[in-house]
Amino acid sequence: MSRIIFILVLLVVGYLLLKSWQRRKQLNNQRRDEPSSGKIKNQQHIVSCQQCGLHIPENEAVQHGGKFFCSLDHAQQAQLTNRSTPKR
Repeated sequence: MSRIIFILVLLVVGYLLLKSWQRRKQLNNQRRDEPSSGKIKNQQHIVSCQQCGLHIPENEAVQHGGKFFCSLDHAQQAQLTNRSTPKR
């Protein structure tokens, strides 16, 4: 009876060691895939809306007249305010 218990304990310990080894191997693979230098690979240029000042990525901004806006509404509002402002 004691041999059976001893064999079962050995099997459980072996199973736990195997799972621990697999988990460690998986974590090492994930760390290797992450950037090790701490730098962001895909940096985006951030611009601010000329109307409200909201900061957004340049690829999501609306560009009109060389200026960036967070939405088409703000670009149109800026265009209307530029027309109505008298030039001196």
